[in-house]
Amino acid sequence: MEQESQPKKDTKKIYILLGVIVLLIGTNIFLWMQKDKTETRFEQTTDEKAKLQVQLNELEQDLTDATANADSLNESLLAKDEELKAKVAQLQNALRRGNMSAAELERARNEIDQLRYYIRKYQDEIVTLKKENELLASENNGLKKTVETEQRKSSDLVNQNINLSNKVAVASLLKTTTINALGVRYRSNGKEVESNRVKTLERIKISFNLADNQVAPQGARDFYVRVINPAGKAEVVTDASDSKFAADGEELQYSAKSTVNFENKSAQTYTMFWKKSSAIEPGDYTIIIYADGASIGSTKITLK
Repeated sequence: MEQESQPKKDTKKIYILLGVIVLLIGTNIFLWMQKDKTETRFEQTTDEKAKLQVQLNELEQDLTDATANADSLNESLLAKDEELKAKVAQLQNALRRGNMSAAELERARNEIDQLRYYIRKYQDEIVTLKKENELLASENNGLKKTVETEQRKSSDLVNQNINLSNKVAVASLLKTTTINALGVRYRSNGKEVESNRVKTLERIKISFNLADNQVAPQGARDFYVRVINPAGKAEVVTDASDSKFAADGEELQYSAKSTVNFENKSAQTYTMFWKKSSAIEPGDYTIIIYADGASIGSTKITLK
């Protein structure tokens, strides 16, 4: 009986030993798989960080290029520029840290996508601002239609003062599309008759139209006329203190003034009169119209 029980015990030991070996093999396989997953995850994390770093560097360069191409930025764009630069710096610091978890990488990826959107939007705003500034400068050149001396003074002054802060003020300035000056006299019945002779004319009639301007406010507006005689001097009202007004950065004296209701209608014709108060000489007279502190158009009339 003892001889029969001995083989059974040996067999049992063999099974136990095999079980231990199988358990050890399974444990090693599990640990190896976990190690492989960890290494793979580390490789994926490192690769993802490298890709995000490249994207972030490109966005940082885009931001630098955008501000470099802008002549000047208003307060709103300056604030946005500082905000975007701070966000770039924050993400740069995050990527320079040690290993990042999957959640951290996903959050960084989302923030970079948002940053890309805001930088593109910021670039578009700068481009739009630059175009508006160029258009404004171009329109400003067309506002000054005076004699050479007046034109040079006005153009120099406006070019010095034009910037983003006064964009709306400049855009709201009126400008004439047509100006006609005609010498007239009046018959005993009050009928108006054309006359360009200095001895017979009583008034110079100035008629003009204004270009459409959606920015300029409608309502009562003061218009001034300066009549520049052949000697280059303005024909002014008798009391000099009452004929002063400011325009184009200097104090001037007007020949005639009229308050009219501006309705922003290009078809509407406005009429003003300069009344001859004394004898005048024949020759070429320059008629300059002013409104809102600037000259808005000019024309000439030859009197005989």
